[in-house]
Amino acid sequence: MGDAGFVEIGYIQRTHGINGELAVSLNSSVEFNPEELESVFLEIEGIPVPFFITRIRFQNPEKAIVKFDDVDSIDQAQELYGVKMLIPSTAIELEDEVYLSDLVGYKVLNTDKSEVGVIVDYTEYSMNATFELVTPDGKHVLIPAADELIVEVDTSAKLLEMELPEGLIDLNL
Repeated sequence: MGDAGFVEIGYIQRTHGINGELAVSLNSSVEFNPEELESVFLEIEGIPVPFFITRIRFQNPEKAIVKFDDVDSIDQAQELYGVKMLIPSTAIELEDEVYLSDLVGYKVLNTDKSEVGVIVDYTEYSMNATFELVTPDGKHVLIPAADELIVEVDTSAKLLEMELPEGLIDLNL
């Protein structure tokens, strides 16, 4: 999740051409209908600012070329490099599926039921996602936020059971 009420759907990767078009990397873990998008919010200096879409062309499900209203030059487009794209969380069709970003605040247990810590942050890098945990003794550690490591999610108790490789936590301390 991005700011309260918003979900990050991608980020502006680079400019495309000289007429203000932008290459956008889309987050495949968030389900939305990109063809129905008339506008998005760009997170500028921590504030979601609305931008209307003039046109969008998909190169594949995770890449698109976007042209925004009032962004008509390469200079204007360059100012948006690296900016997060957000949509209101109400625009997402929610199912019973839990996204990794929704797990902030969950207590993490190892498969032997020992407490590893509490998730305080979720970060997505280009090809890797991580959870930042605070261990029971107050130390901060990073662990991979990978579906393959998750054994069970208990949403009512806010518990996440993970099969973490032996020594991973010690390596991060």
